[in-house]
This record gives sequence, structure tokens and C-alpha cells, in this order.
Amino acid sequence: MPQIYGFERLIKRYSVPFKLVSEVDGYYDGLGEWKQGTTLTSDMTGALVPLPARAVYQSGGRLTQRDRQLYKTGDEIPDGSIIEYKGHRYKVESWTNFGDYADFNAYLLKSMSNFDGEVE
Repeated sequence: MPQIYGFERLIKRYSVPFKLVSEVDGYYDGLGEWKQGTTLTSDMTGALVPLPARAVYQSGGRLTQRDRQLYKTGDEIPDGSIIEYKGHRYKVESWTNFGDYADFNAYLLKSMSNFDGEVE
């Protein structure tokens, strides 16, 4: 099925650079020895925008003004990954795959910073 909507140019226009921090789980090798997991950091770009006031209001306190929405083309970002942008850290809480209709994915990012702006 061809994609109906193309948002790549629009997303690129409003994209900002950010860092993606993801954990690779540990595993047992062929000899049965535990190999510790590692942390991978990669540079990416995407449109990182504040949540609409209506979404914050209708969430019943679950979402705040510090949370963000990320629109990104290309590879998917796994749930639980960490996004670092301008000194703030966000955790990927959920994502919506628009692959059947468009050329992007939307991610809900929860702020991991406290009220003072310090990372927990």
C-alpha cells in the first residue's frame, strides 16, 4: 500500500538535533558466561514540539507542560529509550506508527527532569 501523506519535508524543516540513549540488554554467550549490557548513544534529528495545552489538560495530570511530542522519519525508536535535548532528558513512553499512511512516527516523551530543571 503506498503512503498517502508525505511529511518528510515538513518534519525536516522543524527538526532539531538530539541524542538517543538506548540500553542493550546483557546476554549469556555460547560458553554460558554473562556479558554485561552496554549503553549506546547516537545523534539524531526530529521535530521535538511541546504538547498542545488541550492534551495536557485532558490527561488528568498524567502529562505536563514539560513533556514533549517527537515526530521523526526513518528508523523506529524503542520504548524506554532516553532522549537528551538542551540539557533535558525525556523517556519514550509510547509511539504511534503512521507507516501505513505517512512517512513518520510520533513519540510521546515524558520529562525526566525535576522542577528545578536538574536531571534525576
